[in-house]
Amino acid sequence: MKKTRYFNEKGYSLVEVLAVIVILGFIASIGLLSISNVIANSKDKTFVNNALAIIHAADLYLHDEKVADRNSLTQITYEDLYNLNYINEFHDPYTGEVIAPSAETYVEVTDGKVTKVFLNGENRNLYSEIDKISVDLINIK
Repeated sequence: MKKTRYFNEKGYSLVEVLAVIVILGFIASIGLLSISNVIANSKDKTFVNNALAIIHAADLYLHDEKVADRNSLTQITYEDLYNLNYINEFHDPYTGEVIAPSAETYVEVTDGKVTKVFLNGENRNLYSEIDKISVDLINIK
């Protein structure tokens, strides 16, 4: 018995292979855009969480330390909190570099309570009242 071979049984045509490659490229580009959006959102949330960490450290400072007159205190700096061991150094999520403790990052204190925070990063900053803090308030320098 002799088996007959037809011309089209040898494999895929060039057009079919190119169509599959184009479809896979399209799917990969959609996935890449989704992943880059997730990464950007996580960096924004990390930046906000760094600001929240400063707020919580300042709250601990106000409650733990025997501040003579809390009402006269107007701001507590990241540098003060770091030097008193209330907070560790943290990284800027956008650059990966450590945000050095300085007086440029601080919380404002009104009537003995933390009311506002200013986080100064390498290329972004955040200034907000503590009850309205969100990723929408992050500004590019």
